[in-house]
Amino acid sequence: MKTIQRKGLKGLQDIGHYAQSIVEQFSTLLNIPISITDKNGMVIGSTDNTRLGSLHTVTAEVTKSGKVMYYSQDKIAGLDNVLPGIAVPLRFQQETVGVLGLIGDPEIVERYVSFVQSHIEMILMENFRSKSVASQMELKRSFFQRISSYIKADDLEGVGSYFEMHGFVVGIPRHCILLDLQVINNNAAVIRPTHEFSRMEQELYLFLTNLFNSTEQDLIVPLSAGQWLILSSVQSDNNPAFTKRIEFVTEKLCNFLDTLNVDSKPQFSCSPPVSSIEEILQVYEQCRKALETAKRNGLVQSFVSIEDWNVLSLGLVEEVSLPGQWTLDRYVEKLQDHVNSSVLIESFLVYCEEQLNMSQAARKLYIHRNTLLYRMQQLQQLLNFDLQCFRQCTLLYLALKQHQTIQNTNGKENRSVF
Repeated sequence: MKTIQRKGLKGLQDIGHYAQSIVEQFSTLLNIPISITDKNGMVIGSTDNTRLGSLHTVTAEVTKSGKVMYYSQDKIAGLDNVLPGIAVPLRFQQETVGVLGLIGDPEIVERYVSFVQSHIEMILMENFRSKSVASQMELKRSFFQRISSYIKADDLEGVGSYFEMHGFVVGIPRHCILLDLQVINNNAAVIRPTHEFSRMEQELYLFLTNLFNSTEQDLIVPLSAGQWLILSSVQSDNNPAFTKRIEFVTEKLCNFLDTLNVDSKPQFSCSPPVSSIEEILQVYEQCRKALETAKRNGLVQSFVSIEDWNVLSLGLVEEVSLPGQWTLDRYVEKLQDHVNSSVLIESFLVYCEEQLNMSQAARKLYIHRNTLLYRMQQLQQLLNFDLQCFRQCTLLYLALKQHQTIQNTNGKENRSVF
């Protein structure tokens, strides 16, 4: 995918909002007055706040020569807004973009010139790098959002033109990989729904790019709520090799997050290779739902496949539309009002999950088979249904599980019945 390269920074404008902070930090550290001007001579950082926004008349001379200039008490006589000290050009990408002023006796402050100059120029470079990475991240996110909008509008011609403009080739088989960072004690890994990306987020983007970007047709997209979308072009039809790769990436990612002191449990959801953009969006949505299902049901594995029957069956509970919903809701309420509701519900759910096998369910509940049989008879009499009928048991099981999901989602306090 093509990326738009930015041609440098506009002088010191990009650090104008924190130039004063830089001045204060170095001034406190070295115990000398300091100033910073942009290449036009405007003071944008100064130990003396009254000089902020004023014109520094010798900046043009320093910028033009590109050399360190010394100003003694005698030399500044007759010069407006110029103090004794040393004026140092600040360079970025082989261009003088501003001037650093170390104020005081030149013989005394000279020892600090190289130290302060090199550190400020490093800050300029880091700021440029950060802006470039953030620009790439925002471009990728906007690209994916634009694709989604074209598909929703059924504008296939618009999609094709947009792909061509960005060098994204349709028809190449790609794995859709969704990464969810379940941050436990640190929210730094959560992508905020704004145009700003933290340093940690940018480092994570570069890390994932290094792991997954094998060709220009691979795509790393920062999404909201701590999720990342990776569209990885297929290098081989070897599925075990791909699974091994995800395991390798998971281990590397955990180690990387440890170095950042981020307490997180990464989970990946992946799809088989798909080629069309419609399929990509479909499997993305299925990956998202698979991760939500895994999270809601306490599945702790790092890899959640959208083809996993267990995940699909758990998702069925949450998404299926049941017949006679009003009637089923009344049955559930009737059961919840029973004095022994929590025990009856738990016993029935385990009975169903153990394939309607009374002996296996009793062992799972650590109770005698006759105790479970008595409970099931209570339930059968209360709701007037056939405990031996698979269809009826399935219907009640789904109704109870859906109520459980709704209560958990809404954060209701009374969860003990489930």
